[in-house]
Amino acid sequence: MKAAVFHQPGQPLSIQDIPKPTISSREMLVKVSHCGICGTDIHASKEGPFMAPPETVFGHEFTGEIVSIGDDLVDGTFSVGDRITSLPFIEDKTIGLGAISGAYSEYVKVGYDLVVKLPEGLSNHDGALVEPLAVGLHSVKMAGEIREKSVLIIGAGPIGLTCALWARFFGAKHVVISEMAPARLAMAETFGFTHFVDPKGDVGAQFSALTDSTPEVQFECVGAPGIMQSCIERAPKQGLIMGIGVCDHPDTIIPLMAFGKELRIQWAVGYDKTDFEFCIEMMEQGRIDPRPMVTDVISLEEVPSAFEALKTPSDQCKVLISLD
Repeated sequence: MKAAVFHQPGQPLSIQDIPKPTISSREMLVKVSHCGICGTDIHASKEGPFMAPPETVFGHEFTGEIVSIGDDLVDGTFSVGDRITSLPFIEDKTIGLGAISGAYSEYVKVGYDLVVKLPEGLSNHDGALVEPLAVGLHSVKMAGEIREKSVLIIGAGPIGLTCALWARFFGAKHVVISEMAPARLAMAETFGFTHFVDPKGDVGAQFSALTDSTPEVQFECVGAPGIMQSCIERAPKQGLIMGIGVCDHPDTIIPLMAFGKELRIQWAVGYDKTDFEFCIEMMEQGRIDPRPMVTDVISLEEVPSAFEALKTPSDQCKVLISLD
């Protein structure tokens, strides 16, 4: 099968023929329809503690059609031809980050327990957005009761936008977005957000001017050194800071400042199957719609050049690979 393969940092992915995955008795083989390019994939292609091993096939935000079912899966829950998405795990291994070949390819294998069917009302294209939408849902759920709270979203990339969507969905009083890139601000506006602050200025003062309140809950969705300390400095007493952005560099905070304010700092990563199912249900009902974040749909052959372009700031938000 054809796949986009990572070799080493600084070298573009290459399109090559690799063996089709073989499945165990409790796995299924899926013909990939769509797959999102995730910021985690970009991180894993660079030198650092999260670098993927050579010959990795990335891709963990995918949809497709079941083409083969393991011998032990005879309960009739799934059938050949079912359209599905899946949490990207098989036991303790992650699909698309080295241990298991991912969906920048024609086929991917999935574990039975974490597969979710796509309803007729949800296309394969839209289903590929379930995974990033579930990241935002899980993060907002971990923040606890958010209704009537004043919320600051730091970063308007795909995860920042999904956090903003769910914060609004669950009744936040104010949702303010901190972002400096004009294209991402414009993207946030397409989702109906109207309150923005400039991270180059005094974010706390701007937030107060817009909302006449302080940021009770902050979602740090960038993952760059220094941002967590800035969150601590502007947080009100007993405020909550959610750490979601992937920061793979050393960072420094002043614990005494957080201590004096009795702040809570909570890290959030991933999701569970109920998050996927809820996202699908809300998308099918039209109650939440992440589709405007898709800025490009590309072919598998275009992945190497698109992947390289995403390593530097651009106007792109979510790029989907279509193999249909």
